[in-house]
Amino acid sequence: MRALARLLLLAVLPAFAGQRSWCVGGEVVSVTESAGAGPEFVRGSTAVVLAVGSDAALECQVLRLGDKAVSWVRSRDLQILSHAGQVFTADARVSAGLARAGALSRHTLRIARLRAADAGRYECQLNTEPKMSLFYNLTVVDEPMPVVVISAEGGRAVHAALGGAATLSCDARYDPPPRDLPLPPLDIRWTKDGQPVNLQSSRGGVSLDTERWAWRAVSRLTLAGLAEEDAGVYTCAASDVAETVLLDVGLESPMEAMQRDQSADNSASSLQRYTFCALTLAALLLQTFLNT
Repeated sequence: MRALARLLLLAVLPAFAGQRSWCVGGEVVSVTESAGAGPEFVRGSTAVVLAVGSDAALECQVLRLGDKAVSWVRSRDLQILSHAGQVFTADARVSAGLARAGALSRHTLRIARLRAADAGRYECQLNTEPKMSLFYNLTVVDEPMPVVVISAEGGRAVHAALGGAATLSCDARYDPPPRDLPLPPLDIRWTKDGQPVNLQSSRGGVSLDTERWAWRAVSRLTLAGLAEEDAGVYTCAASDVAETVLLDVGLESPMEAMQRDQSADNSASSLQRYTFCALTLAALLLQTFLNT
């Protein structure tokens, strides 16, 4: 009878996930709480690359921390650097921060004025049973930290004719080019008047071509069958820097305008030459008449 009762209880356990224990035939049968009820790491990038002399900030985010605490541990010597936001090292360059927002808590380990010896693995550790850990890899390189520079190829203003095509081009690069830093590839994004450019829009005729190198990327946005509504300010952005390109759509292309201007210049030049010749001939005839 007791065995039958236990089987019946196990069959209905999912309906009582909030209960911690039940009594069956005088025995207490424990019920594990539903998944996700305890602390959980918020996964993100755990690879940090910085230059010597800069400041590092390793942030570990935890959901539903409850009454648990977070420790930061340096893996190479198992040194506890901080616990529950309190620092446990004599190194004055190390500090710790703790911030809470609802069920989310942020635990930050900061190391100022980085040295090459600070490189290595750092552990964000939860004092659960068993312990939970999230590891961060800090790379410290002895070279200047590059910054992202972006520029518009061909100028910041592009003129094109209605019905024609226009290509907007942006060049993004790390400056200075990294030697050993494993920096992420540059990703160039395009927006128009603050909205992302949709390559799959019903308008059609929009294409994007991107060339990539280890430390540089060039992106070319081409719009065919131009209409008046295509005119406006386009922005290309990489990392946290951006550049703008103004697209002007008119009745004629720059080449047509140049040819028109050149034709007008040629006509004016021809008229000037004709006038000069006529005046010269008239002067010669007048002089001949006066000498006779």
